[in-house]
Amino acid sequence: MQILRRFTRRQMVIGAVAGGLLLVAAGLSVYQFGLRQPVAAPSILVRQAKGALALDPWDASWKRVSAVTMPLTITSTPGAKARNVSVKALTDGTNLAIRMEWADDSQDVTTLRPQDFGDQAAIQLSDQIINACMGQVGMNPVRIWQWKADWQFGSRDMKTQYPNIVNDGFHDDAGNALLTEDLFARPAFAVGNTRADESKETPVEALIAEGFGTLTAAGPHPMQSQGGYQNGKWAVVFSRPLAGEAGDFSLTAAAPLQAAFAVWDGQFMQRDGMKYTTSWVVLQLEGK
Repeated sequence: MQILRRFTRRQMVIGAVAGGLLLVAAGLSVYQFGLRQPVAAPSILVRQAKGALALDPWDASWKRVSAVTMPLTITSTPGAKARNVSVKALTDGTNLAIRMEWADDSQDVTTLRPQDFGDQAAIQLSDQIINACMGQVGMNPVRIWQWKADWQFGSRDMKTQYPNIVNDGFHDDAGNALLTEDLFARPAFAVGNTRADESKETPVEALIAEGFGTLTAAGPHPMQSQGGYQNGKWAVVFSRPLAGEAGDFSLTAAAPLQAAFAVWDGQFMQRDGMKYTTSWVVLQLEGK
């Protein structure tokens, strides 16, 4: 009480108001960062290409494009190393191409065995600043493009992985084999699971989500993707038309999009929510 008596009533009121404002500011900060909504997000400028868009991530044309480098946040992965991701973007006026590059100590390109986990990369797009972790219920669904190393490079040859494999069952009453040796060892493929299908035209999958637990395949899509590994780094290019199809977002100079990026490192058994992520950034088409 003796300490309080040293301050006038006016000074105590001013102090209380200032303390309240600090608490409000702290609360807003927690709210914003809890939803991964930066107050001033960096921008990735989609510049006009001087020639055809290169799907090859190591094509020389990408060297002339400036990159935006962002820190990656590690999610639920003990022992994972700190990493950054560098992003570049170009357009030919009709199509959009986005290139991601990040360091990785190993190429993990097969998921055939239960103990194998593949390297992956993804871009998430939204027309609103919402929760960057798979979007929010009641808002426009986020669109996700996910490249998978095993879809591009992985082997589905069971005999290579298990040279001593044998088929010792599943015959009908006449002794005829109901499943070939390969299908016996790959039940997902045998029953038509699309994730085990080898006839994929592109190593990228289109997905939609509006919150945790809502991730859904978007079906057929016009996207293309190509990844490549050099000197301890992965680089992946995603390409699709600027104009969205079937409810997908369109990118115009007047309507920029929010973009977030993610990568998975197979050597740390990353999959699903175990990954590296960024916050939202602005994807801005260069004005004419």
